[in-house]
Amino acid sequence: MASGPRYTVPMRRRREARTDYHQRLRLLKSGKPRLVARKSNQAVTAQLVTLGPGGDETVASARSTDLAEYGWEAPTGNLSAAYLTGVLAGLRALEAGLDEAVLDIGLNSPTPGSKVFAVQEGAIDAGLEVPHNDSVLADWSRTRGEHIAEYADQLDEELYSGDFDAAALPEHFDELRDELLEGDIEL
Repeated sequence: MASGPRYTVPMRRRREARTDYHQRLRLLKSGKPRLVARKSNQAVTAQLVTLGPGGDETVASARSTDLAEYGWEAPTGNLSAAYLTGVLAGLRALEAGLDEAVLDIGLNSPTPGSKVFAVQEGAIDAGLEVPHNDSVLADWSRTRGEHIAEYADQLDEELYSGDFDAAALPEHFDELRDELLEGDIEL
């Protein structure tokens, strides 16, 4: 006697490896806006998303490529850019009236010190309340990009020629971070 199909086809977004519905449901049950952090090799995106009657609504967002408007000259896919993207998203969220959120890393692996946690740390430093464990946050020297600067110093000057001198990354990071957090820049 038949009792139904032996195999259930997963939902489309799960098949496309885009949504973890179990995690999404847990985050939505919290009732707080979600700090959605997504990363690629070239850029990092941070959005503050609330659940509306027609679906998810983006309240505030920032992309690491937006940092160029504020004077960022370094590459946009590294840990330093992820942190500053979190700061920018956090400031825009505060401007929009949000003061708390819960981190949504989607299908990214929760690796301690990764870019998604750098976004979270940036949003926290901007004044957003995000529950977290300090053990997952990157070491401050890595967030500043000191490891990149040390590597750039070891390279041969003739072979290494880029648009940005990576040896100056920590100072460049500190300048932009201070400008953003002190409110010297209009969002």
